Formats: sequence, structure tokens, C-alpha cells
Amino acid sequence: MKKLYCGIDLHATSMQVCVIDCKLERLLERSVPNDLPTVLSLLKPFRKRLSILVESTFNWYWLVDGLQDSGYEVHLAHTLGLFRITRAKVKTDRRDAYRLAKILHDGEAPLAYIYPKETRPIRDLVRQRTRLVAARAHAYSSLRLRLYQHGLVRHSRDAAKAWDAQDMEALLKEPAARFLAGQDLDSIAFLSEQVAAIEERIRKAASGQEGYARLMQIPGLGKALSAVVLYETGDVSRFSSARHYSSYCRLVPGTADSGGHSKPGRGAKQGNPHLKAAFTQAAQCAVRHYPGLRNFYERQANRHPGRGSRLIATDILGHRLAQAAYHILKEGTDYDEKKLFAS
Repeated sequence: MKKLYCGIDLHATSMQVCVIDCKLERLLERSVPNDLPTVLSLLKPFRKRLSILVESTFNWYWLVDGLQDSGYEVHLAHTLGLFRITRAKVKTDRRDAYRLAKILHDGEAPLAYIYPKETRPIRDLVRQRTRLVAARAHAYSSLRLRLYQHGLVRHSRDAAKAWDAQDMEALLKEPAARFLAGQDLDSIAFLSEQVAAIEERIRKAASGQEGYARLMQIPGLGKALSAVVLYETGDVSRFSSARHYSSYCRLVPGTADSGGHSKPGRGAKQGNPHLKAAFTQAAQCAVRHYPGLRNFYERQANRHPGRGSRLIATDILGHRLAQAAYHILKEGTDYDEKKLFAS
């Protein structure tokens, strides 16, 4: 029985569905609303032979989960590899769905990882926490800039975290300025409350996950960053080596070799930005509190002189921490600083 191939171009409220056979002949082309029973009814005649490719858009969860629960073979296409679609001169929904089906037929689909739906909600909580913390940092910055506007320059970021409405009354004489500063403080308080509530949920979920306690042994990875590493990594066995994992974490520079020439630094933004942020933050924290890692960091900075020496050294140390995390999750071992610097 010959296989059939389906491409689904998914949008916010509708999708374009295309089914082709092994000769690339169109058997079905239709635009339907984003409704799972409608999609399942449409694909039912092809169910036994169908392989489906869905582009990894922002709302793929419900569709991929529903198709998998109904027994379909479903693949997720990474948008970064869909150049034949995104850079086409003529681009329509019908063409996009057909091309998705065709690259699945050709075996050239750039597959993305379908994160398990059981732990996906906790990963979304981890990402929401990151967004809220960034918003709170912006509110702190707004509050400090407001003081700078009025010539109040003798304060630090740590001091700003302890300010309250009474402090603003004493520091700012202009009523409108005090009102705006009060709004910043209200935003900070609200965001802090939300962050605390999310962190409690993450802590309860992560405490039952194997590897979470071991990840916290890594210098710089506290409770929050260990949760980021745990839930953004997912199934660590999908990475064939520690170096491949570090590449996914955006900590290994790419390269382009051609005609005997090599250009480093290619594809710096390919991979997971959340893991990149987690390991670089862990590296920065480790440099401040762990003498052995600080010495390693200084040596790397001295080996790469120039304006970017500190950034390069941070990435190198982050790369070592990512390798440690990989082995901890893959092998179930404890953190060992001697292995971290083994050649």
C-alpha cells in the first residue's frame, strides 16, 4: 500500500490542507477552519496511509496533539529550514501546503522536536516566568531613569529593589513625578507577585523530575535556571553528544568551509535562546562566586583579546556548564568540577 503525504499550512483561525500521492498528484486541497473534528473528518479517507507535516507555528499544540491522539503519523517542520516556502517568489496558502507535502515526500523536511504534551505546560510556565522577570527589570529601570531625570544619581540597582512609596515621597518633589514612580512601584509589586506564584508551581512540578536536584549542583544554576534547563532540554537522548547539545544551546559557533576557506561564527541564532540565556547567566554568576571558574574565565578572556573578550569567555564557560548539564541529565551522575575542566 503506497504512502500518502499531507501538508498543513496552519494559521490563527484557519488552515490549508493538501494531500498528495507518491507521484505528487494532488488528492485533496481545501481550506478549513481551525476545528479538530473538521480536520479529522477531512483526512479520514486517507487515514491508513497518511503521513502529515505541520509547520511549527505559534499555535501548533492543539493540532499536532489531536492528530497524534487519533493515530496519525505527524511531523513538525522547523520554520528555519523552510526556505523553499518562505523565500518563494510566488507564495500562497495553496502553494505552501503543497510544498509542505512535497518536502515530506522527498524526505527533506526540516523536522522540529515535538515536545511532550505532558510537561509542555510547565515549560510554558518557565517561559512566562522569564517574560515576567524581564518586564519587572524594565519597571526597575524605568523607576531609576525617572530619578536620573530629576538629578538623583546616587543610587544602585540593589537599592532600587528596596524602595517604596515613602521613599518616592522623600526623593521626588513634583507630584506628577511621584505619581509615575508610584505606578512603577505598583507594576513591580504586581509582577513580583505573579513571578512568585509561577515559581511555586514550577518548584512543585520540578521537584518530582529526575535530574532537577542534580542540575542545581552546577555552579550558577539555582532553582530558576535549573528549571529552565530541565524543561527546555526535554528528552536529552535526542542529542547525540554533549557538543550537539551545546550547539542547540547556541554556545558553539557555527562555521562555513568552502574552497579551502573557513568562516567562523555562522548561525549564531540557531538553537534555543532560553538555554543560551540560562547558561550564560549561570556562567556570569559562577564567575562571581566560584574562584576556580573565575580563574578559568580570566584565562579565556586573556586568550581572546579585544572588545568581545568577556563575551567570548562567558560563552566558553557557559559551554562547559552546558556539557556538564548534558552528562548529568543523560547519565544521572552528580556534578564533578574536575570533569568540567578535563581535556
